[in-house]
Amino acid sequence: MKTNSIILLAACQLLTGTAFALTPLSENFNATALNQSRWTLKNYGKGKLAQSSGKVDFTVAGSPTGDDFSTLELKNNRPGYNESWEVILDVANTSGQGYKVGTGVLIFNAEDYRDQVSLEFNGRGLSGGFVAYGITNDLDNPQKDIRVNPNVTKGSLRISFNKASKLFTFWYDSTGPTDGLVWTKLSTFSPTGKGGDRRGNWNMNLAGGRFGIQLFGFSDGANVAAGKVSFDNFKLKALR
Repeated sequence: MKTNSIILLAACQLLTGTAFALTPLSENFNATALNQSRWTLKNYGKGKLAQSSGKVDFTVAGSPTGDDFSTLELKNNRPGYNESWEVILDVANTSGQGYKVGTGVLIFNAEDYRDQVSLEFNGRGLSGGFVAYGITNDLDNPQKDIRVNPNVTKGSLRISFNKASKLFTFWYDSTGPTDGLVWTKLSTFSPTGKGGDRRGNWNMNLAGGRFGIQLFGFSDGANVAAGKVSFDNFKLKALR
């Protein structure tokens, strides 16, 4: 998903307060309604995320607009530039639309919403699979996106950040948690402009830079019926 400034501007406006250490978080979405003290939901176009039956579904009903998406913004828990941490999310996508429909995790510089990385899942198909993006100052070269397509309809995503190397690492599991998570490394991204498989200088605050987190679903001109695209079991935790 190539996000736009509207999403992330709204996200940055929601990130208030200061947190000095990461608080581990686990969310299985099993409650009867979304936890509004933890998440902020934003729907755009015909896209809609809704918590249902122990997961979060993404749907697009009616005539697609070509820019239909929805985000869940983690309100208060912002991992730091000087912490090692990871996020994990289980994903499913049986839409069969390839790159036109997906779901995943987006991390952005809390001080400049134009800097972001994301890991998404597009399901099966010629243009499906897991894909990692890195964007700096709202600029992205699609030829630099990194994709792998194991031709599956479910799996798990992981983005980790190392405080020493200052690298994001993107991981995937092509079977999901049922048989135990075994991670395959997809690529790395450096927000310092040095090193990594891909890079861009985010000019992070060296003393207290932090990152915002979004979970998302999107469609590029395609209908998405209920039960076709979903995510579940979000985890955020510190790493040693």
